Amino acid sequence: MNYDIEKGKIIVHDLESFDIRHILECGQVFRYKKLGTNCYEVYTLNHKATLTRQKTYVEILCDDEKYFVKYLDLDTNYDKIKLVLYEDDMIRDSIDYGKGIRILKQDVLETIISFIISANNNIPNIRRTIERICTDYGKNMGDYFAFPTLDELKKIPREYFRQIKCGYRADYLANTIAMIGDTFDLEELQRLDTKTARERLLTLSGVGPKVADCVLLFGLGKTDVFPTDTWIKKVYCDTYGDTKMSAVAISRAFVAKYGNLSGYAQQYLFYGKRENFGGRKKDE
Repeated sequence: MNYDIEKGKIIVHDLESFDIRHILECGQVFRYKKLGTNCYEVYTLNHKATLTRQKTYVEILCDDEKYFVKYLDLDTNYDKIKLVLYEDDMIRDSIDYGKGIRILKQDVLETIISFIISANNNIPNIRRTIERICTDYGKNMGDYFAFPTLDELKKIPREYFRQIKCGYRADYLANTIAMIGDTFDLEELQRLDTKTARERLLTLSGVGPKVADCVLLFGLGKTDVFPTDTWIKKVYCDTYGDTKMSAVAISRAFVAKYGNLSGYAQQYLFYGKRENFGGRKKDE
């Protein structure tokens, strides 16, 4: 990707493969704030960046340029990825609609907690819940709160998750936090192949196949996965006319079709179906 780095700033020139709204509103991340039509703030761990679309470039003001080059996946050639996927008629319109998507390289712990909260939940509530946890237990960074470290998460009483209306997810969160760093090794997880890492993730409380695949894709950078939810089921049904396939079976079918580009294909198809063709729900 064509970008320049200055002190505290990244300038992205390739607007065909970098659209702020596409990246932040395609369902992969929840800690961001829209400041205006062309301006967003995104928060990750204890870092913040302000992304502003100018006429011919995107300006990214940040606290750590190296961190955000990796986080925003700026060194991956999305033009090449889209060129390969564009040969498939099924995905072509979705690529045209969401051509500026990039898959963020998120922290795996933050991703696990965020996507447990996301299960059967709406986006405003997911974002409020995560922000509440950051505000109550994360480090005060001045104008925002960091995502809590594992040690900070372990100080959260189980009842707290009920108090902030996590519902049935409260026990999932408390149980998973207790497991991580005890019976569940995050560092080991990052060294495993996709199949083994998925098996390990499925041992966590509140992590089913869809959440596991989201963690694999957004937290571990495994692109040979295809998170499957209601919108992806609609894509499959509309394309193949099969309404009885399970989410797991659909996921496997798409991975067989797209291979190591599955994660990218999933994001284009999901975003295109939800935003352009399916219509986003009012509360999202």
